[in-house]
Order: sequence, then structure tokens, then C-alpha cells
Amino acid sequence: LLDRTAFYPTSGGQPHDTGTLENIPVLDVREDEAGNIWHDLERLPDQEEVTGLVDWPRRFDHMQQHSGQHILSAAFLDDLNANTIGFHMGADSSTIDLDIPSLTIHDIRKIEETANLIVWENFPVKIQIIGDDEIDSIPFRKPPQVKGKIRVIWVEGYDASACGGTHVRSTGEIGLIKIIGVEHYKGGVRVSFLCGQRALKDYQRVLEIVQQASARLTIHQNELEETIERMQAEIKSTHRELAQTRKVLMSYEARQLWEQTPVTQGIHKIVSYWEDHSFDDIRAIAENLRQNPKTLILLAASEGPNIRLLCTRSDDLMEVNAVTILKKAVESLGGRGGGSASIAQGGAPLVSSNAVIEVLQETLTGPS
Repeated sequence: LLDRTAFYPTSGGQPHDTGTLENIPVLDVREDEAGNIWHDLERLPDQEEVTGLVDWPRRFDHMQQHSGQHILSAAFLDDLNANTIGFHMGADSSTIDLDIPSLTIHDIRKIEETANLIVWENFPVKIQIIGDDEIDSIPFRKPPQVKGKIRVIWVEGYDASACGGTHVRSTGEIGLIKIIGVEHYKGGVRVSFLCGQRALKDYQRVLEIVQQASARLTIHQNELEETIERMQAEIKSTHRELAQTRKVLMSYEARQLWEQTPVTQGIHKIVSYWEDHSFDDIRAIAENLRQNPKTLILLAASEGPNIRLLCTRSDDLMEVNAVTILKKAVESLGGRGGGSASIAQGGAPLVSSNAVIEVLQETLTGPS
């Protein structure tokens, strides 16, 4: 606890300053209910009188974000009649919460233009301390929530807000205000934004991605959007063709299984396990197989650390209950499943292929 300090404590959506006191790192700065500002250090200094050094790049970054928030909130109020009801400054980006149900891309572009015009005008940002008797004379964007001495942040000719945070000396020091995201939040809208150096770094990051993508595709950056749309159309077409080919392949595989399976008690009891088929594949095979008469099917495929099983039957085997058969198989493998009398599916932990095949055969045809 110091008699005076330049370190800002966490407050009003803005994180605390960091730095050093007598070369000892300041880990946290907080204000208690009595208004005392406490500095959490790695260790106590040896002397009672200390010299502090605030981490200026972090402080200036916070100044840019907080001042940018004031301008952005004023722009939303002036242009869209949207009130800011929440503010949070994060390590990577900041957010404001608005009391409107939605924002269009047109709204976002309009607000960005308004806010950045204020930045480029380089208006002075001034601090004024007032008492309760002066509150009515200040055109506050939002009425103060505290009594007594109030600290007012003025963006000359544009905005007046009660705020205890750190701010730039003029709007030009903010550099740039950029909205990077909008999402619905608690019945309103949450807007993510970047100011100053954060916006510059984000633009550099995005530009690098665009340059790398255009280089890999051997096209100009201006052709990137058109190329991506063409590639997406080609991929969709390829996926459709692949799905159709896969469907034909699965029908051939189903036919081969049915023909190779001997009839047992007048029924084709088909059992198979694959380590190179997806569950969608075995569903397609099963659907093809159950179109044949007197056919009972129990199939399985490995999927990551698990085995997935499917049991179904042809419609002329009404007396056979697929879910009963499936549950018997998955329980033997330490898993579980469910379904209906005509089709059921389940899963179990992965075991050896020999163990799976043995369980499938014993479940459907009895011990070999």
C-alpha cells in the first residue's frame, strides 16, 4: 500500500497495470472497498520509499482500447440509438454489449466509419473532476452510477462519460478502431473490436494469411474470393460423385457378402467386421443386404478407440428381434446399444479383430 501510485487497479472492465516497484515485478493491482490501492508483488521491498515503473506498452494499449470504446459506444448511441450496457477489455480483443437485438453488416460499416472519423479529427481527450452539483450541466452519454466527486472523460465536442480508466490525450492516438465480430448475447448484441496496435497486428496477420493463400494457389490476391467459390463448387461436385461411387461399391460388396454366406435354417445370417470401413459404409451395406429375402445381418466397424455395430433384418423375418441380438453382441464386448425390432445399433471399446468376429459369429450363428 502506497501513499500515491501511478498503477491502475482492475476496474470498470479494464485490467490492472503491471510493471515494477524497486525492480520487483507487480503481479496485480486492486482497490479495496475503502478505496485503498494494493500492489501484489513477488516479494516486499526492503525500504519504505519506492520508485515505480509502469509497463508502458501495456498501459498505452489499454489507453487505446478504452478510449476507442468510448468513441465506439457514442457512435452506436448516436447512429443506432444503441446503449452500451457492458464493457470488457481482454488480452486479445475487447467487447461491448448493446441493448439492441441485431446488427447488419451495413450497420457495422456505418459505425466503423463514424468512429474512425472521430479518431482522424484528433479531438482532445480531457479529464474533469466535478461534484454532485455539476452533474446536470454535463451532457453525459450515460448517467453516472456514483455520487460525490466524479471523473469525467471528455472527447471534445463528441462524448462525455464518467470513467476512472486510463485514456489517450487525443483521439488520434487511438490510431484505428475495427469491429471484428458480432454475436447475440443475453437478448442483445456483443461486439468485439480492436483499437490501435491491436488492429494493426490483426491486419498484418490477415494480410499474411491472404498472401500465403494466394501464393499457394498461384493467383493474385484480388482473385482469391472467386477462386475459393470455384473450388468449393468443385469440391461439392467431387463429393457427390464420390458418394455415388461409394454407394455403388457398397452395393457390390453387399451382393458379394450375400452370395458368399451359406443359408442356415433357411436364413442368410451375414456377419462381417471391417477396420477400413466407416459406419456410414456398413449402414449402406446393411441397407442393401436387407432388401434380400430371409436375411439377418450383424456388422461392425472400428471407429477410433471404439467399435460400432449394426444389426438389421429383411422385412420378411418379422419374428426376429434385431435389438435383442444387437444388445447381446455389445454386452459381450463391454458396450451398449439400442434400436427397434427391425434395426439396432451400438458401440463398444475397441478390441482385437479376432475377438470381435468371434462375438459376432457366436451371437448370430452360435459357437463355431
